[in-house]
Amino acid sequence: MEKILFLHGALGSKQQFTPIMQMLGDQFSCHAINLAGHGGELIPPQGLTFPTFAANILQYLDTQKIDKINLCGFSMGGYAALYFAFLHPERVNKILTLNVKFNWDPITTAKETGMLDPDKMFEKVPAFANNLMVLHGMNIWKNLLKSTSDMMKKLSETVVMSEEELKSIKHPILLGIGDRDTTSSVKETLNVFQLLPQAQLWVLPGTAHPFEKIDTKMLLPVLQKFFENK
Repeated sequence: MEKILFLHGALGSKQQFTPIMQMLGDQFSCHAINLAGHGGELIPPQGLTFPTFAANILQYLDTQKIDKINLCGFSMGGYAALYFAFLHPERVNKILTLNVKFNWDPITTAKETGMLDPDKMFEKVPAFANNLMVLHGMNIWKNLLKSTSDMMKKLSETVVMSEEELKSIKHPILLGIGDRDTTSSVKETLNVFQLLPQAQLWVLPGTAHPFEKIDTKMLLPVLQKFFENK
């Protein structure tokens, strides 16, 4: 039975994948983890970084004695999946990403970080703020917002993977991007698609960025077909 490890996005948790993991349970061995700082996990001293996320994935695979696995990552988790495959190609079979933001230019970074102020969040979207509090912990969620903002700012200043490093990832990859995604875009996903030797591009119609906006009935058959053992 093929194994899949699901990786959540920024401010998310492994709980996001529970419904789809249950639907896939008869066909795949499904796994999910909380990345550093999320779902009650501590924020490391160095903050949130993709090397840390890659270490989280490696530790889980080693602990579970899994030699090789498929990765399915949403947003931040999708980039973490690609980065892990770059660092540890022998541990990865296939990768499916959903709504990953690849281009962290100053304008879009300012837009994204501007939404991570806890006081403004309580004022404008109190239900979302309360959900973050429950999901990540009363004493952690505000620090998580700050750490996520710091991570985004660093992404606009440094390159995690160069074009040449992306070209070196030779795994079968399906890059999924919503055509209504205003956080990422079809254009920036297309640019990365053209760098990856074995990539496919999947544009999800009528789909915005949040994971909850992705139609499970549309996602499920694509995921099943892509990860099935051939």
